[in-house]
Amino acid sequence: MGTAYKIKCKHCGTEFQHSTSPTFGLYQECVACGCSTHVETEKPIRCPSCLHILNRTPQEFNEQIETVMTWD
Repeated sequence: MGTAYKIKCKHCGTEFQHSTSPTFGLYQECVACGCSTHVETEKPIRCPSCLHILNRTPQEFNEQIETVMTWD
């Protein structure tokens, strides 16, 4: 199982893909209702262009997500 995000950095506008897997200690969010909601904030996710930290808070991270894809 895994999750892939298409993210647009609010700081510089760069669009990129970021993927995670629950096997690395991250939790998935329900795509249908958005109900779970644990967004990892201990390990920074940075924009590859400007290096701005995108996940200082779960709210900040969720505002920058364009698309969420999950798979088994």
